[in-house]
Amino acid sequence: MLRILLIFRLMHGIQLAVTVPGIAGHTRHAGRALVLLLAVLAESLWFAQHIFRNHRRLLARDAGGEPDAAPPAGTAAPGGAAPPGGAAAQGPTVYDSTAAAVELGSAVVFLWACALVVGQNRAADMAPLLVLTTEQISGAGVGSALGQRLRVLVGGTAAIAASYAAVIALGDPSALGHPDVLIGLTGYVALAYLIRRGGIFLLQLSADLGDMSLQLHEQEQRRLLAIELHNHLGHTLNAFQRVDITDPGQLDSLRRSAVVARERLATFIATGRFSESVPLIGMVHRQVALATNDRLTVEPIIPDRVVEAAARIQPAEVELLEPALRALLINVPRSARVRDAVLHVDVIAGGESGDAREAVELVVTDHGAGFPPEVLAGGVARMRSLAVHERLLRERGGALRVRSVSGLTQVTLTLPIASPARKKA
Repeated sequence: MLRILLIFRLMHGIQLAVTVPGIAGHTRHAGRALVLLLAVLAESLWFAQHIFRNHRRLLARDAGGEPDAAPPAGTAAPGGAAPPGGAAAQGPTVYDSTAAAVELGSAVVFLWACALVVGQNRAADMAPLLVLTTEQISGAGVGSALGQRLRVLVGGTAAIAASYAAVIALGDPSALGHPDVLIGLTGYVALAYLIRRGGIFLLQLSADLGDMSLQLHEQEQRRLLAIELHNHLGHTLNAFQRVDITDPGQLDSLRRSAVVARERLATFIATGRFSESVPLIGMVHRQVALATNDRLTVEPIIPDRVVEAAARIQPAEVELLEPALRALLINVPRSARVRDAVLHVDVIAGGESGDAREAVELVVTDHGAGFPPEVLAGGVARMRSLAVHERLLRERGGALRVRSVSGLTQVTLTLPIASPARKKA
């Protein structure tokens, strides 16, 4: 909003600077013309200072977390209805009722002042002020879209159009039929209407996009919660059904899993995240440690090139890989019925996308029973615990692949790295 208003005013300033010298010789009173020019400049400076001051107030209010003030007089929505988006007009705005009153009032005054300054060819000599008044109507139209009273825009536009017509008629009544004058008069009305309607449309579009963003955020939170419930809390609750209460080792593993699930939920409630964001290698060691709660021993294999590339792997990429890796590891003792697995971490060229980007590759290998043939025939989409992770990786250009026969299962996660590799000197 601030930028739009300032750009409009800057454009007028450039227009004024270009056209005023050309019409300076047509003025009847140089002194009055100078006074009018200074008045225009003073009004422009006041306008810029006023909206900057309002902008700073808004920033200070938002930074201080203060609730919106009650709408001041004159800030109701057009026609008495709420502004687009269904909310009532709120607190101070960049373009307030004071700015609207000064802008539209000064436009009328400046137009009438032209009768004392310019000569008979007023339609041409008033061009700089015509540009200014259209900018002032545009500002009032934006303000009306934001919640200023519609009658302010209608009354101001009518007064400006009437003043323009009267000043032209005082110089040469026949000039009212000139195409330029007619375009100017009808342009005032059309501009006010179009700017207001366009502003309302953009505000509604902004509200719709905000609602869509909120819905997407809620969907993302539900997805994260579903993954968390499966990988931690749900997994722990399922372990209660299978536990052998005569086995102290199982009871201890179950207790540690319950503690981890409780801590992760507490962290989510406090911070909105289930765990602290860590680099790739830290994430791998965290998952290896968590696997011991399921009495699974995982041997991580991390080549030196992975250590060198770890700094180029973004936190969001690590956060996408971690729940997928967790889902793989909790399936090993439950489905493969073995207590040992190997996790090979690597950085490869190209990945699934086939481009020049590097990709992180995580390969979990076990020598258990393997997936049933009917499940393998249906692909990863038939594997309930892995399908969501395959989809999320695929959306980012990665993949989740399963190769399984009796006695050997390998599940591979790949995800391209956004940051390019550094070239060696």
